[in-house]
Amino acid sequence: MAVAIASAQVAALPTTDGAVAWGPVPHVIDRARSGDRAAFSELYDTYVDSVYRYLLYRVREPSDAEDLTSEVFTRAFANIRRYRWQGKSFLAWLYTIARNAVTDRRRRERPTVDLDTAFGIAEDGPTAHDRAVHGERVVALRGAVKHLTAEQQQVLALRFERNLSSRQVARMLGKNEGAIRALQFRALGRLRKILHDEA
Repeated sequence: MAVAIASAQVAALPTTDGAVAWGPVPHVIDRARSGDRAAFSELYDTYVDSVYRYLLYRVREPSDAEDLTSEVFTRAFANIRRYRWQGKSFLAWLYTIARNAVTDRRRRERPTVDLDTAFGIAEDGPTAHDRAVHGERVVALRGAVKHLTAEQQQVLALRFERNLSSRQVARMLGKNEGAIRALQFRALGRLRKILHDEA
């Protein structure tokens, strides 16, 4: 009984890199699922930065990432009663909502990107030719990434944008490290082939 009570009060723990541990926050989630707005606010405070960074990597524009972050938590609040622990962290559930929100937005509107703003190119920096070449490479890479599966895109985003280890990604997504490495290997191989074929 004491063990059950202790495990029910587990909270998200800080990791060495300042991120939040990937485990759920059971007592807070249970309260949020029963309609406790204060509990949902705790979940928001715990995970909002991670969701925002994930979205910023996907859409690049801070204002779009902010809008989508708001949308993700609105959807999460509306669907919190349906959340069930299935070997994936609460953050992984939020990432799934975020990925769907990005997909929905891309279906609704054609994205436009100001390359100078998106890539932080200074006026006295690279030449126009350098910027054009860099821009073409980035556009080609983004286009190639769209041909990957959603799961492969998620693994690459977590590994290379968030700089998470294979072990951390595996824990977050409820998979073993071998599966994460295989997804990464296949994704990078697919990107190389697409970019080579286009060249």
